[in-house]
Amino acid sequence: LGFSRDGFHFHRPDRRAFLPMSETKGDWNWGNVQSAGGGCAIVGDKLHFYCSGRSGTPENREAGGSTGLAILRRDGFVSLEADEKEGTITTRPITFTGKKLFVNLAAKAGELRVEILDEKNQVIAPFTRADCVAVSGDSTKQAVAWKATDDLSSLKGKTVRFRFHLKNGKLFAFWVSPDIQGSSRGFVAAGGPGYENHRDG
Repeated sequence: LGFSRDGFHFHRPDRRAFLPMSETKGDWNWGNVQSAGGGCAIVGDKLHFYCSGRSGTPENREAGGSTGLAILRRDGFVSLEADEKEGTITTRPITFTGKKLFVNLAAKAGELRVEILDEKNQVIAPFTRADCVAVSGDSTKQAVAWKATDDLSSLKGKTVRFRFHLKNGKLFAFWVSPDIQGSSRGFVAAGGPGYENHRDG
């Protein structure tokens, strides 16, 4: 799998096969595996990847073709992980137009807290770590709030950084949504049930 931050320049740091072939002759995916359809479909909080497989060679008339389905957590391609010893990461400078912060987090036995910094790396009140309501659990869409507010509208268009403090968990993604439903306005690949166009929300 490769990724791009701008849609033009792609990187593939992990060269392992995402939908690998089997090394066992006769398996449904022994002869060949290739993707099918328009990339992945979004089904609830999962990504569905359809692929075709071949169990033999063209010379083997008894070899059949099959359709396989690989399922991945939504936006679960990669995560930042921390154990009992807290891990901290600060984003690069970003701007946004939404007002609600959401995270894709797996931390049933842990927690995540967030603070927001200005261009000089100073914490912006009331978005402090101390006032952040700890987020835990396992969900692809969890809202983040602070004791005084959960509305980031005052920071729209400003250059900020998010600093995440994580213990015993995995952080897969974050985004600032324009609504309380948590829509990302991002592209949704091949779409899926409930999507009427190419964007989320």
